[in-house]
Amino acid sequence: MCEECGCGHGHEPDSKKNIQKSISINRSVTETNDNIAHQISHSLKEKSIFCINIMGSPGSGKTTLIEGLSQHLSPSELSVIQGDLESDIDKVRLEKICISTYQINTHSGCHLNSAMIKDAIDNIGLDRKKFLLIENVGNLVCPAGVDIGQHMNILVSSTTEGSDKPKKYPIVFIDSDIIVISKYDLKSAVSFDEKQYLGDVQKINNKAKMFKVSSKDSASFMEVAKFIEHMRDHFLGNAHHRHLHLPI
Repeated sequence: MCEECGCGHGHEPDSKKNIQKSISINRSVTETNDNIAHQISHSLKEKSIFCINIMGSPGSGKTTLIEGLSQHLSPSELSVIQGDLESDIDKVRLEKICISTYQINTHSGCHLNSAMIKDAIDNIGLDRKKFLLIENVGNLVCPAGVDIGQHMNILVSSTTEGSDKPKKYPIVFIDSDIIVISKYDLKSAVSFDEKQYLGDVQKINNKAKMFKVSSKDSASFMEVAKFIEHMRDHFLGNAHHRHLHLPI
C-alpha cells in the first residue's frame, strides 16, 4: 500500500512525477457570457430599447443619476435593473418615483453578468420602454470590460472620491462612453482638482463625453438626458456597434 495516499499502488518513479501537458483550447474564457450579451443587445435593439450600463463606485451617485434623468425623460419609458450585493434599498427608492425596477442581488459577486441580465429581462415587462438602465454593482474594477448586452457605458465618478481616480482605475474610464462627474457642487469643499482630473481623462479616453451634475441642481441632468436620447435615435438608425464612439 502506498504510504503517501493509501491508494494501494506504488507511485511512479520520481522521473515521471513532474510530467506536464499543455492543452490548447482556443476559446475565450468569456465566450458564454459574450454570446448571451450579443443576444441581449440585438433583442433589445429589435424592440427599439437602448440599453445603458451605469458603473461607478459605491456612493458615487449612480441611483441619483437615474433619478435626475427621470426628471427629463418620462419614467414610464424607463426600466431599471438594479445590481447590489444585498438589499433592495435603491429599488424601493426608484419605485417611489414610478420607475419600474428589477432587483439583482449578487451576494458576493462584484459585478453583473449577461446571464443575470437575461434572467432579469425575462421577468420584467419592457413594453413601450425606450431605455433599459442597468445600475451595476458599485465597483471601479470588476464591471469594466464585461459585456452584459449594453449599447453604451456610463461611468459616474464623484468629486468626493478624489481627482486621482482616472490614474488609479484607468480601465473603467477607458471603457466608458460617457463620464458623469457627480456631486459637482462639493468640488471646492473636497478640494477636487478638476484640471488634473480632466487632463488625465483626456490622456486615456479622449472620446468620452463629459458631464457635470449635482443633486442640488435638477437642470444639470438635462444635457445628459438630451444626449442619451440623441444617441438612442442615432443608434437605432445605424448598424449595431457594441460601444458607440462619442464626440467630446
